[in-house]
Amino acid sequence: MVLLLGNTLPAAEPLPEVVLQLGHPSFHKRVAAEQALLEQGSQALRLAAAGTKSTDPEIRQRSQRLLGLLQKIAFIEQRERVRDDPWTVSDDLAPGWEAFQSLAGDTPEARDLYVRMIEQDPELMMAVTLRPKEWPREFERRCADLRTFVDRRSSRELDPASIATLLFLAVHPENKLSPLSAGTVATLISDSEFFNAVQKAPPREGAVFRSLLSQWVQNTGHSSAPTRLQLATKFQLAAGISAAREIISNRNAVGQSRTQLQNAISFLANYGGQEVVPDLEPLLDAERLRTRGLNSGEPVPVRRPAPVPTAQTDLLVNDVALLALVKVTRQDPQEYGFSSYRLDTDHRYTNNPPSFATDDDRRRALSKWHAWRTLHANELSQQLPDASEGTPL
Repeated sequence: MVLLLGNTLPAAEPLPEVVLQLGHPSFHKRVAAEQALLEQGSQALRLAAAGTKSTDPEIRQRSQRLLGLLQKIAFIEQRERVRDDPWTVSDDLAPGWEAFQSLAGDTPEARDLYVRMIEQDPELMMAVTLRPKEWPREFERRCADLRTFVDRRSSRELDPASIATLLFLAVHPENKLSPLSAGTVATLISDSEFFNAVQKAPPREGAVFRSLLSQWVQNTGHSSAPTRLQLATKFQLAAGISAAREIISNRNAVGQSRTQLQNAISFLANYGGQEVVPDLEPLLDAERLRTRGLNSGEPVPVRRPAPVPTAQTDLLVNDVALLALVKVTRQDPQEYGFSSYRLDTDHRYTNNPPSFATDDDRRRALSKWHAWRTLHANELSQQLPDASEGTPL
């Protein structure tokens, strides 16, 4: 990167008179010195930067404040240059750009959102460069402020770019998010107004927002797996595969509901590929639907016909998992007896849940799966691309 500030003044070199005036005993001379530096605009950046290294606390404090103001002025002067190519300006004028582009990409739309984020929250964004050790605390204070005035400062009053700023800093690799701030960000990105703004954005701009949201969904420390999966489902983020896998892996944990498990299975069915087969197959051995005798020659106990599924009938995890396996392996569900099932807009099964009229139908479908699984064992054992990088099937 080209450094606008260049090398700051050597520590041993005396400070210019105008900087020394920042610590003058006279209040009027201190104010006059500040005004003189501000009038120089971006040309005074190096002077203010030098003042921040002074041993005089008055000079150091005023120089730090001036540096922030001068950087805002410099950003306004260089805004179009930052938008056109942020790699050609200094880190001070493109705070956090390298981290941002690694998370959201380096497209024209990503650059445009990045500039809007700085325009909306210059102090918070510029703190990433100006105060690299302090900006996480400033981020926490911003989130605390939003929590304090939640009734008067809802996300409806926040520009989507401001929410993007909080989201970006929340997933920044150098930020250890507190649970309270994680809850604040989760509330903002789950709000219907933010969702509508992302949905209405041009496709490529919406993709930038979704890239940041995907980073949030993939981080297990930000919120619970069901909450992250719900967000991934809402914004149609393939990154939700990690949350779905977590739910399935912890399916026997206290508090885990059948609905959450079914939603996780359905998500894998719609966003996963053959690499999720190992996550789904163990679900075929659900206790209430064990298929003892299918492959061992043992007699299969006679069971009463299962009731025809209705909207009130609980979905059978076994059947949902089998349908998911059929879908991710690109087979025809009807060949397995799934003659009627429907997905709602959130990719969940509704009205006509995937189930079987009788246990005999279920056993035949399971037997067909095991036969297919044996025939394609080598294919399934190959390493396949991660579906979290792909699109819904």
